[in-house]
Amino acid sequence: MKTIFRTTLILFLVSYNLLSAGNPIKPYAGMADPHIFIFNKKAYLYSTRDADSTAHKFIMPEWNIWSSDNLVDWKHERTILPTETYMGKSNNCWATDHAYRDGKYYFYFSNGNINTGVMVSDAPAGPYKDALGKPLIDENLSSGKEYDPTVFIDNDGKAYLIYGHFKDKDPALSYFLLELNKDMISFSGSPYRIKIEGDINVLDGNDKPNLHKRNGIYYLSAGAHYATSKSIFGPYKRTGTTGNNKNGLGPRAHGNFFEWNKQWFHTWCHFHLGKEVAYYRESYIGYLHYKDNGEMLTDTTFLNNHFSTGVGQYDAKWDKIEAEWYMAATGNEKRECPKGGFEIQKVQPKSSLFFPNIKNIENIRQISFFASSVQGGNILVYADNTCTKLLGMVKVPKTGSWKQYQQINCKLKNLNNVKNIYLVFDGKGKDILHLDWFALN
Repeated sequence: MKTIFRTTLILFLVSYNLLSAGNPIKPYAGMADPHIFIFNKKAYLYSTRDADSTAHKFIMPEWNIWSSDNLVDWKHERTILPTETYMGKSNNCWATDHAYRDGKYYFYFSNGNINTGVMVSDAPAGPYKDALGKPLIDENLSSGKEYDPTVFIDNDGKAYLIYGHFKDKDPALSYFLLELNKDMISFSGSPYRIKIEGDINVLDGNDKPNLHKRNGIYYLSAGAHYATSKSIFGPYKRTGTTGNNKNGLGPRAHGNFFEWNKQWFHTWCHFHLGKEVAYYRESYIGYLHYKDNGEMLTDTTFLNNHFSTGVGQYDAKWDKIEAEWYMAATGNEKRECPKGGFEIQKVQPKSSLFFPNIKNIENIRQISFFASSVQGGNILVYADNTCTKLLGMVKVPKTGSWKQYQQINCKLKNLNNVKNIYLVFDGKGKDILHLDWFALN
């Protein structure tokens, strides 16, 4: 078994610098604690690495930076070693987070479960330099554990760092908040203990907090579990989980949530090899949706049916492609569907949806849309977002109400060398039609 694993690993490492991935993002490499950020219209993935597939403790010798233009093809940009920091030689390169401010990129890292440091660079891929030569958050700062940072810059320009390990029945183990100074490498005041209320089964006994904000709501998460608040200081109300405990979507699915091109995504890691080798992980990515009440859901339908494909890739042989699986959108909204799940609503004239990298499209003759409309409208199908190659056009009739759907077929032509589908909507008003899904046949 070990020989097979090593052979597979060697074959993989031959193409280490450039990776086309689905799920897992980087197979056979122990990629863990993934955090993806969008800088300069490009995705950067910062990860830790579990070095030993047979380990019975965490052996994490480095951090890695990857970049991508499409969340499919990943280029290895840099390895950061602990010897580049105050840590020195170490296997304690634990979870990280990242922030950008005033032309500088800040890399916050955990020295095991002991303390937290910070590095700085002029570019998202580095090189990075230890900003202090010592911990930013020392191990004696609070009653809890000073590691696993998440950093957030609010709309008013104030920056915050949350760290720690939370356990409901242990007052010493909490998430603590610090307000960072504008230099991002120092802080003001004392640690503030965050209060979390509600169902004890959510966010209990967990480290690696993550914080993001949407529509005025702060989401404090750990793995797939999360709590929400209207104030960054809380109290936070336990809301639930984004997943279903499949594909690692449980309380220890360390990762983050991010938005790109009007689409939300969730990336996380999984202890995928079982309890006998519990300290070796791999990382995944999926689509993330928000219900109308603000609750988050990782798209388990996509994961159940197309897990290994990953985001940003499709196949014309699929029974259908859900409209909410787009990779870029303009002039519309992703909302809950009356039939269940999600769909595209508030479709305005000249709005669009983009679905790249579709396999097996060369023999397709038509596209079928499942839509509703109270006034009717048009869907134009192009090969890309330049709108220079029209593949087909169809009129969506009035269906009676937003709860009444109809399947509309559209013949396609000029499919030579086509790999993408770019949908453009036309009509009158601010809500031309609602699109649930489409199929290529």
